[in-house]
Amino acid sequence: MKKSIMKAMAVLPLAAVLVSCGRATIDPNDYLEVKYDGLDTAARASFTVDYEQMVKDNLKAFGIKDEDDDHDIERAASKLQKYLGGELDKTKQLSNGDTITFEWDDDKVEKLEKKYKIKLKVEDKSIIVKDLEEAKEFDPFEYITLEYSGVGPDAYAKIKVDSDFPVSYNYFKVTPSSGLSNGDKVKVTFGSSSSDTDYIKEECFEEGYLPTLFEKEFKVDGVQSYISKIDDVEKASYDRMDKYARSEFDKLVKTWEKKKLQDIELVGVNLYTPKDKNAYWGKNALCFVYKVTTNKPEGFKDDKEEEKATEAATEAETEAATEAAAEAETTAAKAEEAAKAEDAKTTTTTAKDDKKSETTTTTAKADDKKDDKKTDKDTYEYYYFTSFVNVLTPDNKDKDYPASNVQKPEYFNFFGVSGDAFVKGNVLFEGFETLDDLNKAMESKYPSSKCETNIKKK
Repeated sequence: MKKSIMKAMAVLPLAAVLVSCGRATIDPNDYLEVKYDGLDTAARASFTVDYEQMVKDNLKAFGIKDEDDDHDIERAASKLQKYLGGELDKTKQLSNGDTITFEWDDDKVEKLEKKYKIKLKVEDKSIIVKDLEEAKEFDPFEYITLEYSGVGPDAYAKIKVDSDFPVSYNYFKVTPSSGLSNGDKVKVTFGSSSSDTDYIKEECFEEGYLPTLFEKEFKVDGVQSYISKIDDVEKASYDRMDKYARSEFDKLVKTWEKKKLQDIELVGVNLYTPKDKNAYWGKNALCFVYKVTTNKPEGFKDDKEEEKATEAATEAETEAATEAAAEAETTAAKAEEAAKAEDAKTTTTTAKDDKKSETTTTTAKADDKKDDKKTDKDTYEYYYFTSFVNVLTPDNKDKDYPASNVQKPEYFNFFGVSGDAFVKGNVLFEGFETLDDLNKAMESKYPSSKCETNIKKK
C-alpha cells in the first residue's frame, strides 16, 4: 500500500494591522503553507498561498462590505494571485535539517497597492526541514527466486518476485537470460539498468522503504541437462525407467499365444551419446537390456538345441571309441599275461576293477548332462530392450520417465520378419537371439555414437 507522509510547516498566525491613511499592512508569509511528501533524504516540498483568507481578513481594505459577498472576495483573491506569487528554491531530495526558501515575486505589488487600500510587506521566507520520517531499509534480492526453463546449455532464466515484496515497484532484469548451463554466472539488477537507481529510490521512498542493494550475481543451479554418462542417472530415475519398461513388457506378454513368460532379468544398460552434437536422433539414448526366459513352445526347434544334439552325438562316439580301444588293450594284456605268474594275474584283475570304476563315473556324468539338457530343452532365452531417448537430470518427477521419448522393438512381419524380432519355427520373438545381435542393432539406431555399458561380459 502506498504511503503518503505530509508535514505542514510555516503556518503562522494571521495578522492585519491598520495604519494611517486607512491602509491595512499585510504579511503574505502569514498565508503561506509549505508541505512535505516523502521520507528523509528523498522528500518533496510543495506550497499553497491562501489568497481568499487574505481578502477575508481585510474586507474593508479590499472594499468589500459583507463577508458573504463571495463574488467580490473571489475577484479580489484572483487579483492577488495574479500579481503576487513566488516559488520554493528547492523542492526535491529533501532531508531533515535542510533549509529551503520561498522567494516572493513582488514586481507587480504596486498595482495591488494602488487598487486596494493595502500595504504588502513582502519578504522571502526561509524554512528548516524537520520531522521527516526515515525509510526502512530492505534487500530486494531476498524476495526473488531465479527460475529456469529449457535444457542446458540452452536454458532460460526468469525472475519470480515474492508476493510480500515491500514496494509496488518490482522490476528485475537478469543478464544473460538465455544460453545457460549449471555453473554459469548471471547478473540480476533491481531495475532495468544501473541508471534507474535514483528513480527507484524515489519510488521506494514514497512507500517508506530504502533498497540497500541494486545488483547481485547468482550462480546457475538446478538446470536440467542431458546425461552424458551412466553415473549421471539418478537412482530414482533409473528405477522408474526400469519399472516403466517392465510394465510395458507385461502388456506385450498378454498378447502372446505360443509362448509363456518364465522370467525377465535386467542385465544392465547401454548409454549411447553422439560424437556429433548435432546428431539427428537425439542427445542420448539409455538402453535397458533384459534377458527374457520363456517356455519352449511345442514343436519349437532351436538352432542351439541342434548344436547341443550334434555335440552329444559326437561325444558318445568318442566315448564308444575310447571304450573299444581300452577293451582291445585289455584283451591283448590278458593274452600276454596268461603265461605269467599268479601275482601278474592278480594285478590284471585289479586293473579291470579300476577300469569298471572309471566307466561307472563316466556314466554318472553322462546322466547329469542328460538332466541339464532336459532342463535346457524346456526353456528358451533371448534379449529384449527398451531405450529412453534424451534422458534428463535432475529428474522431473511429474513424468513416467525422465526422457523425451521411449523406443521399444519395432519390426515388420510381411513375407518374413525384419527389424527387432526373429522367428523360430512358427514362433515370433520380439527382441534378439543374442546380446551381440542386440548391440549391433542399437549401433544402427544410434549411428556415430559412443557407447558406455555396465553389462558384464560372460
